[in-house]
Amino acid sequence: MYIQQSTIHTVSPLLYVMFVEAIRLFEPCPNSNFMKLVRKIHNITLSEISLILFLGITFGSYLDNKFTSLNNLMCLSYDNNNLLVNKSVEFFLYSKYLEWFDTFYIHLSGKPITQLQYTHHMTTALVVYINSMEYISPYMLVPMGLNCLVHIPMYWYFAFPKGVLNKYKRLITVSQIGQHIIVISGGIYTHLKDDCQQNKYGNNIGLIIYFMYLFYFTLFYINSYMNKMIKKK
Repeated sequence: MYIQQSTIHTVSPLLYVMFVEAIRLFEPCPNSNFMKLVRKIHNITLSEISLILFLGITFGSYLDNKFTSLNNLMCLSYDNNNLLVNKSVEFFLYSKYLEWFDTFYIHLSGKPITQLQYTHHMTTALVVYINSMEYISPYMLVPMGLNCLVHIPMYWYFAFPKGVLNKYKRLITVSQIGQHIIVISGGIYTHLKDDCQQNKYGNNIGLIIYFMYLFYFTLFYINSYMNKMIKKK
């Protein structure tokens, strides 16, 4: 069973490619009230899941004394018996597959699947898995905690795009970019410290993938906000 699960996570980018090709068989229905309702439920659910997982990994890290120093936060290994951390990371991994349906609803809404959307969702499950396949990366709180923290308002905004968070949508994008910069900085910190043991492949592959995220999200910000501001002026 474990071998089957590990294989699925390892080939998850390929599975996502197949998933995208499969959803293209569905006819877009941007005016469907049923689709809009299900999409709203999907986004609310992911916002709530992000909140629960954020609290889980944060409190679990507190129990393992991760907040006593920067070195502990980044380098102190988690207790293998810390059930709260183990389950939070496990559910976080599987939530990345649930996020694939973001792409499905974008397609059903008649909108193009952007390169950002494609590459991001293709790789998230893989990067979480490689940072937990042998043991949970000591600095897992940084990428996971920040990701969950950003996703709480992001998915709530997706559920209610004309709601109270509408005027903060630019800030949500900025927070995503900031998240990637912090994670990259943390990855470099753990990479440079000799006594900071991390997963064998998690650190290097994670850095490469997060640099890719940073590039695409920055490009999205420029195209969505800065170019529009220049045109208005």
